[in-house]
Amino acid sequence: MESKFKRVIFAIGFTATALVFLTGSATIISGTNQPLTFQSEPEGAQVFVDGMMIGVTPVTVNVPKNKRSTYTIQKDGYETVTRDITKAYDPVAILSIFWDLSTTDLISGAAFEYEPNSYFVTLSPDQN
Repeated sequence: MESKFKRVIFAIGFTATALVFLTGSATIISGTNQPLTFQSEPEGAQVFVDGMMIGVTPVTVNVPKNKRSTYTIQKDGYETVTRDITKAYDPVAILSIFWDLSTTDLISGAAFEYEPNSYFVTLSPDQN
């Protein structure tokens, strides 16, 4: 019975070790999506991320980290605002440099995080 228990413990340990070495740290810890919050004054403006409407302010949505994104906020009677969603290097990704040179995290986008993760826009009345 003791040898069967040792085999089970070994299998669990081996599987856990393999998962750590075959995947990136940031992919596991931080994930490949990140929630972003969009707010506007006045509220009720349409929010688009990369050209796709995601909701009306205030809104929070999960955005994939593996692409460069822009957001647009528009409301009738107000000037449209378009800006880049900026990224920063996620320090958690440094952990995976030891076993896969962070390639998994770079491919999945988990090596980066959106910074900031909340955006507030004051819309100006349309002058036309």
